[in-house]
Amino acid sequence: MSLDAEIIAAARERAESLFSKGKFREALATYEKLEQYGRKDPRIYMRMGDIASRLGAREAAITYYKKCAESFIRLGFTLKAIAVCKTILGLDPEQKDVQASLARLHGKAGAATGVLPDVPRTPLFSDLSSEEFLEVLSMVRSLEFVPGAYVFREGDPGESIFLIAEGEVEVVGSAKDSSKVTLARLPEGSVFGEFGFFLGSRRTMDVRAVTKATVLELTKDDLNRIIAKYGRVEAVLFDFYKERVVDTLLAMTDIFRPLTAEDRRLVIAAVTRSARLPGEDIVRQGEQGQTMYIIKCGEVVVWVKGNDGARTDVARLGPGDFFGEVALATSRPRVATVTAVTGVELLEIPRPVIRDMAFKYPEIKDGLEKVIRERFIDSVRARHGVVVI
Repeated sequence: MSLDAEIIAAARERAESLFSKGKFREALATYEKLEQYGRKDPRIYMRMGDIASRLGAREAAITYYKKCAESFIRLGFTLKAIAVCKTILGLDPEQKDVQASLARLHGKAGAATGVLPDVPRTPLFSDLSSEEFLEVLSMVRSLEFVPGAYVFREGDPGESIFLIAEGEVEVVGSAKDSSKVTLARLPEGSVFGEFGFFLGSRRTMDVRAVTKATVLELTKDDLNRIIAKYGRVEAVLFDFYKERVVDTLLAMTDIFRPLTAEDRRLVIAAVTRSARLPGEDIVRQGEQGQTMYIIKCGEVVVWVKGNDGARTDVARLGPGDFFGEVALATSRPRVATVTAVTGVELLEIPRPVIRDMAFKYPEIKDGLEKVIRERFIDSVRARHGVVVI
């Protein structure tokens, strides 16, 4: 006979009261009466595992945690399932079967409806096959943070991407007077650190825990190993990169700021990628411009050849910088050459897309014309200067 919601809530409240008083056996006995509801609310299994662990009953704790992880993945809460999996492996590193079990369930899991509405999901792993997911699962680290602890600080290397499995963190930046300002609060299911991770740059802000938080970490080295084995994972990550990083870059860039979120998605859908070796020219002075570029990683130099044939370096550009956008809106040939200094990964946006956006948004057309005027002056000063590229 099923218990109604009020009775379940009262039983959980009593169990939590016993737990807080250190009466672990009584708390576990109370939760055992609710065990059948763990399939719909995996947090019941989770608490039972916590209590069993406190009692030193490792095998029982592992059993409860396994049920919890399976329920989370079945209901579509991938991050929580991964965090629980890592808890199991912390208790017994030999429990490798739990990862394979989660991977199988991941491949079969359907969407949950009306269950645990307060626990958000993330789409990051949704396009991975079971085998690919298992490989990612074996690499990811589960980190615990107490309130106030920093996940990373401004200036740290951006070598990892993070996913919040439980709890809340805040993003903290520096104001002009050097005081710290909270810019955003990120709940469970959020992904952060993607700018430094994908652009190869250092952290530009602090991130610290607001509540007790469980955060999953994937390093760039780990993902490179996974990609070497499963090349398709790179395509999944690239789609995620376009959705998160390119969208933000477009939204933050003066010229493209007028775009609506829907139109930014149209631009992003047209984005392709390419790579250049050190010393390779990306665009050449005098050629017609058909593409705008965003630097995903690496560094380029912008240079011009004067009337005397001498080369003059005008600028160096790095991750997140744009070039070539002006040539898309004019019939002028490029008046500067852009050459890869290091190995460079580029995102390419074709001319028709930018042209259509300039036609639709007078502000973008005006912005491009302003840049053209400014860069024309620069080019005169530098004898075919920098930047109508």
